[in-house]
Amino acid sequence: MLPMTSDDMTYESACAYIEDAARLGSRPGLSRIEELCAHLGHPEEKLRFIHVAGTNGKGSTAAMIASALDAAGLKTGMYYSPALCGPRDHYAINGVMISEDDYSSCISEVATANAMLSESATQFELETAAAFLYFGKNHCDAVVCECGMGGRDDATNIIKNKICCVITSVSFDHMQYLGNTLHEIAGVKAGIITSNCPVIALDSGCEVIDAIESRCRITGSTLYKVSPPYPDIACALEGTFQKENAAVAYKCLCVIADENLTEGCSLTDDIIRKGIADTVWPFRFEKICSDPLVYVDGAHNERAAMMLEETITLDLAGYEKFLVMGMFSDKEYDKVVSRLAPLASMIFTVQTPGSARALSAEDLAVCAKRYCGNVRACSDLEEAARLALKAANDVKGDKRGAVIACGSLSYLNGFKEAVRSAAG
Repeated sequence: MLPMTSDDMTYESACAYIEDAARLGSRPGLSRIEELCAHLGHPEEKLRFIHVAGTNGKGSTAAMIASALDAAGLKTGMYYSPALCGPRDHYAINGVMISEDDYSSCISEVATANAMLSESATQFELETAAAFLYFGKNHCDAVVCECGMGGRDDATNIIKNKICCVITSVSFDHMQYLGNTLHEIAGVKAGIITSNCPVIALDSGCEVIDAIESRCRITGSTLYKVSPPYPDIACALEGTFQKENAAVAYKCLCVIADENLTEGCSLTDDIIRKGIADTVWPFRFEKICSDPLVYVDGAHNERAAMMLEETITLDLAGYEKFLVMGMFSDKEYDKVVSRLAPLASMIFTVQTPGSARALSAEDLAVCAKRYCGNVRACSDLEEAARLALKAANDVKGDKRGAVIACGSLSYLNGFKEAVRSAAG
């Protein structure tokens, strides 16, 4: 770990410090974050949280909840991972990202506290502690806090003052840490549920809901189940999968309103619906270009790929489709590819930049060729953007071309920038 103190941390050195911590990898457990927050004076104890766990839909659902709380007049913090557009992207208050000065200040304090630990904290633990510090300093009324990988042993689960707990869609991902059955995975996610805390959960099937109900019985918490075919809630976010995320967010906000779980908050039905309808959230079937049509979507596991497959089939039925794909090697990439590759006329594979976990473009191309006869491994994001845009523009006849970049969230911001450059 970089030997820095709070006296010499610039924004650049703060970023370098956090990046250096990534080499420690992921180590579930609460002992380090407990000790770290103790040295910081437990800033999380001064805050109230809406805690969001799940496999897919956490970020979108959290964003909808935060948007409605913003609209109701609450000073609302939001913490999520992974960062999508840079290290400051984890932290926002009423939709405004943390400044460079505030980021470096918070990371400086966290670094000083980390130097006192017997075992250095992980990158995610450092970032989580910085979030608590930042939101505490700014006296947020509520913080919408997204879990990282799991739930029970996730660094965010140090928080005690929970307005409610939310569990979105649960499916297979991170099985080496969370378990090999949906019941086991859901049990880990349900570990965020504390005593007498309202729980809003998507009904993802018997294995999942049984595990959540079991945890609610143990903790004496009330469970509000949300059916996937919930009545439509208007949502600006595209993709069929956003309907269930909107339903979970809506139910969560109704429970908060009905049980008066926040003070000084005018959370009417109109405000709830408007907050959800006005939500902006990147990289979830986000349209980034209209001519040709280009979407980006972070579908990186099988269920997310199934939902994206449904969206593409329904929304892009009249288009010839060109996929750009980048994946991590520790994901079940074959299951994602098998769902999406048959939809494409051509696939361009990329290696996600800057990660030791990245699957090479060549290996991903080998996998994709089992499901699509026209696959090209690209040297970088710029080449993939250029070739995909050209292919979509060259479509002849009655159809038009559409590009969908999908897979790991980690490369989509870079791809978005590459598209902007290529499109001129």
